[in-house]
Amino acid sequence: MSDIRLYNSDDDEVVSGLRSLYAAPSSDGYWNELEARIMSRVADVELGWWTELDRWVRPAIAAAAALLLATGAAMYHAHQVEQEIAAESMLTAPAVPVSTAIRSIPQDDREARTRFLFGR
Repeated sequence: MSDIRLYNSDDDEVVSGLRSLYAAPSSDGYWNELEARIMSRVADVELGWWTELDRWVRPAIAAAAALLLATGAAMYHAHQVEQEIAAESMLTAPAVPVSTAIRSIPQDDREARTRFLFGR
């Protein structure tokens, strides 16, 4: 395989300048300070699952309130529709004439016993 170079051999000055800029610090003080900063940030973070839920409390309460309001409005509307249907059914004329809807009272004793036994 061939080596892929991103610079020309004429740019050695540029490459050495960039390497000196991006080189890691050689002093131990830098690394100790970096470690101290990282560990202080890690110590500040709470790792409990409940801390994640704290951010969701207000949106969850708002969603629950909206759901309750929508449910209440739907139930109220359904109740109003039921009342309107009941009122209309009471005020409109029946589809079947009243004379056909009334059953005759059985006059025969045998017929009365049969209806009593069979529940008709």
